[in-house]
Amino acid sequence: MKKDIEKALKEFLMDVRTTGEERKKGIPLITFVYKEEDKAVLLKALPLSLADIQPERNIPAGKELLYRVDFFREGEAKVSFGVLPAIKEPATFLTLLDNAIRSGDRKAGYQGLCDYLKFHNALFGLEALAEGELSFAGRVEIKAGEEMKDRYTPANTAYYREVLSYVQTGRDILNACPYGTPLPPFPDRSAFMARWYRENGQGSL
Repeated sequence: MKKDIEKALKEFLMDVRTTGEERKKGIPLITFVYKEEDKAVLLKALPLSLADIQPERNIPAGKELLYRVDFFREGEAKVSFGVLPAIKEPATFLTLLDNAIRSGDRKAGYQGLCDYLKFHNALFGLEALAEGELSFAGRVEIKAGEEMKDRYTPANTAYYREVLSYVQTGRDILNACPYGTPLPPFPDRSAFMARWYRENGQGSL
C-alpha cells in the first residue's frame, strides 16, 4: 500500500500539465489527493470550473485534501500546492480554500491565488452563458431559415460573441499581467445593442 501512496504522490508532483485546450485558453487545472485508509486517492487534473465542484461530489467528509494548481502568471507556467483541512460538510473547492485562508490556515494557500482562481471561475460562468445563448440562436436560425424576420437574433449573437471576446481578454490579462491588473469594463448590453443597430443601419431598439 505504501507503493500506492508513493505512486499517487509522484503523479501529483509531475511536471506542469497545462496542455491542450486548457493551455490554449489559459484555464487553471486543479488536481486533488486525499488519503483513504492506507492508500492515497489521486483525482485527475481538471479544469477549474469542474474541479471547483469535485470535493463536494467525490471526496468523503472528514478527509484532509491536498491540491495542486497549474496556472499562468505573468506569461509563465506556475504551480502552487496547498492542504485544506478535513471536509466537515459539502462545499466547493473555492469555498473551502477561501474559508481556510480567511481563518488563517497558512497551509491552505494565499489570498492572491484564491482571488485569481475566483476571477477565472467567474469568466468561465460568462463563457458558458455566452456559448449557451449562441447555441440557442444557431438553432433558431436553422429552424427559421429564410423566413427569419426578427432582427434581434443577429444583434444578440453579436453581443454574446463580444462577451466571449471579453472572456478571453480577461484570461489573457490574468495570466500575462502582474497581480492586481484590473480587467476592462464588462460590455454593457444596452450600449452594445444600440451601437450595433446604429452601425448596421437599423435604427434603435
